[in-house]
Amino acid sequence: MVFQILGGKKKKELERKFTTFSEQLAQAFAQIKTDIGEINHKVDSNQKDMEKIGQWIDYLNRSNQRLSEHNLKLLQKYEKITENHQKLHSSHSDLSSSHSRTAQMAENLENRHQELSRAILTHKDELKSEVHNSLKEHREASEHELKRLKTWVDYLSAHIDRQKTKEEALKQDIEGIQKNWLEAYSKLRELVNGLKGENNELKASLDSVRDELYNSQKELENTKNLAKSHILEAKSELSQQIQALKAISQQAPPQPLPVMQQVQPVVQQVSPAPNSFQRHIMSRVLPNRKGYVLKFILDLVGENKYSTKELEEIVVNEKQLCGRTSFYAYLKELKLKGRINYAELDERQILVSTDPQQRLQ
Repeated sequence: MVFQILGGKKKKELERKFTTFSEQLAQAFAQIKTDIGEINHKVDSNQKDMEKIGQWIDYLNRSNQRLSEHNLKLLQKYEKITENHQKLHSSHSDLSSSHSRTAQMAENLENRHQELSRAILTHKDELKSEVHNSLKEHREASEHELKRLKTWVDYLSAHIDRQKTKEEALKQDIEGIQKNWLEAYSKLRELVNGLKGENNELKASLDSVRDELYNSQKELENTKNLAKSHILEAKSELSQQIQALKAISQQAPPQPLPVMQQVQPVVQQVSPAPNSFQRHIMSRVLPNRKGYVLKFILDLVGENKYSTKELEEIVVNEKQLCGRTSFYAYLKELKLKGRINYAELDERQILVSTDPQQRLQ
């Protein structure tokens, strides 16, 4: 029991020592860690200082290089200055020599001037007489030249007067030409306006022909539909008649049927086309050609037996009263006014008059 108590105390003592040792060890490690961090910080700062020192060294090297280059340039400039100084020294010596030469030349010129002044004084009277004689000759020559210029001025004034008369005549001719040109331009403008009007009429006629063709196509379609309806009606009537005939034949003895005569189409006796002289006389006698053509078409339509193509053949090709475009324009006008209409006769589409006296029965 005592040994156990002693063993427990030793164990606790060992544990206490171990804990204190571990704490001391932890403190030592912490101190070492802080020391290492400070050392690392110092190393980093030293490294940054070294980098800055390296940058400064590079900057100093560059500055030294620039200074050396600047030194070289200054040396070159100094050499040029020395060369220029030598040149200036040589030029100064040249100038001094030239100054001596110019002084000698000035002295020579002074001597020459004195000699010339003496010569001028000696020849002054001779020069006066010569100048007087030359002035006199020049005056005479100038008077002669003035006379000659006066004659030329008179000639030029006369020539200018003749030129003015020619210019006035030319202006009158130009005014006459301009007047004739304006008259011709006005006539040409009237002709152009007339051509424009005819062009507009042709466009209107073309539009009317286009509308007429469109209407004729519609009328043709209507006519086809109407013909189909007529054919169906005729078939139904024929079937009814056949049935009635069958019933009659069953009730009574057969009798010979009357022979049905087929209606022959009426052939128009067309008079020969008028020649150019007759057409000229007709155009002079008939002042309103359009009214005449409309009346002629109405007279033909009043016979209630002509189709559109047959009327075109008579009016345009045989009688030559108008062109094809004008013919269809006239038909359209009569149709719009309600003077003519279309009808069916013996399975043919013809033109009929809407006049009560000439209406188809």
